[in-house]
Amino acid sequence: MLVDSKTPNKVVGSREAQYITPPQPRVKVTPRQVPSPTTPFSQRTTKCTVQFVFNDHLPDASSSAVDDIQQSEDLVLRKLKDVRRCQLEELSTGLKPGCRYMADQVESRFNELERRIKKFVQAFSEYESVPLSQHVAYASQEKILVVGRVCYDTEEADPNAVLLEGSVEYSGGHRVRLDLREISQFSLFPGQILVVEGHNPSGHCLVASRIFYSLPLPPHSAPDDNPLAKRQATNLTVKTQTPQPLHMIVASGPFTTSDNLSFEPLMELLAYARNKRPNVLLLMGPFVDAEHPHVKQGITDRVLSHVFQEEITTRLEDYCQFLGAGARVILIPSTRDVFHDRIFPQPPFNSFMFEDSSQQISLLPNPSVFRLDEVSIGCCTTDILRHLSSEEAARNPPGTSSDRMSRLGAQLVGQRSFYPLFPPALGTCLDLAVNPSALDLPCTPDIIVLSSDLVPFVKSLSYTPGVKLDESQPRTENLTTLLVNPGRLAKGAMGGTFVEAMVTLPSTPQLSSIGARAKLSFIKI
Repeated sequence: MLVDSKTPNKVVGSREAQYITPPQPRVKVTPRQVPSPTTPFSQRTTKCTVQFVFNDHLPDASSSAVDDIQQSEDLVLRKLKDVRRCQLEELSTGLKPGCRYMADQVESRFNELERRIKKFVQAFSEYESVPLSQHVAYASQEKILVVGRVCYDTEEADPNAVLLEGSVEYSGGHRVRLDLREISQFSLFPGQILVVEGHNPSGHCLVASRIFYSLPLPPHSAPDDNPLAKRQATNLTVKTQTPQPLHMIVASGPFTTSDNLSFEPLMELLAYARNKRPNVLLLMGPFVDAEHPHVKQGITDRVLSHVFQEEITTRLEDYCQFLGAGARVILIPSTRDVFHDRIFPQPPFNSFMFEDSSQQISLLPNPSVFRLDEVSIGCCTTDILRHLSSEEAARNPPGTSSDRMSRLGAQLVGQRSFYPLFPPALGTCLDLAVNPSALDLPCTPDIIVLSSDLVPFVKSLSYTPGVKLDESQPRTENLTTLLVNPGRLAKGAMGGTFVEAMVTLPSTPQLSSIGARAKLSFIKI
């Protein structure tokens, strides 16, 4: 029974009823004065230095920004040119602000695990007309094909203690031990959906001969009734024009150092963005970090929601006003944001926190998939890479090795989920009762941005949509997606890193891959 907190004896009729936080009058605040240069961050000797560049041969942002301007033109005149406004379209169905949560039950988690297995079976059947309805404990000397999720028989990841749990519909939820002695290469973790080909002589141990756990989705295809290439082919073009690239700056919180709440790294980032004038500024939480020493110890003299308004909201509104109506800012929250709903998947920030009449600041949920012009981007602020790395059981052929980050990132694409791990890592506020499909990938994004405490990196992942049981047939379609960890903007008392990306539109079939036309610069703030 749910009771309305405002009316003590009033029972809420439906568990799915939405509780919308009443809009509060926004307090007009201004950012505090810039602190005196006495902090370790302000005394650093190098500022905004490039650490490494992915696709260094491609043109950078500054050169593309002056394509239609004379190189000798004054910098002030160039800055007066309006920023091109890119088109934003949400592709995923995330949580809405004010949704009611904390109603997660064992039944909801059971239903979600069952849904994932059924969805994987349905997707597998679309490519291969092979039945997957056999019981995982079916005793047979001949080869069978079964589906289930991976479980461990021990607390630690051990390839010799892997269990396969079948679905309730097909296997009654039974588990069998999975013998992987014949598999030379694999990467497994709890919660992973697995299709196993093998034989089970006793009905208690399934000896696997082949396993399938990667079933990527095709990329998003934006609707275009008359694209540029088609108009050129039909002689309908009026004038040939150079495709406009997408210039983007990506940063992940915390946005202030651990010794104060002055948000000096954020100010440096906004100053850099004012100079570079990107189309999109993508900021991923936490913004007011619950793990910050001043927040944990309660030694700040400000209300934490006012800290967000003073240091984040006001500065971003000033940034948008400076660049003009074409600039975009995208904010994605984190479960570490102390003033926001600590639930994953997570709703976006409330719109009444901003005064954005020109719709320049977009508030998206965590995780989310969206499209900017012709580029699809997926973002998640929960550190799934670190969680998977501690639970993975992997094996490589003798004498070979594989890149671990690429392997973990490929799991998200192959499992079609931002968080395929179950049970979740300790501290993860996973709620599967409100909208569990918010964790699903609607497509394979061109770029996947994951906030992580691991070392910043970019990986180009090759994949082929679907699955083929007949390995003798070559796969004709080979696509790529970029996996990016921008790092944290602030690390302890010093600055961290962020990413400046320039993505050009494909001009030739050879440059259609996102890995061949995206330039990413990792910059230390």
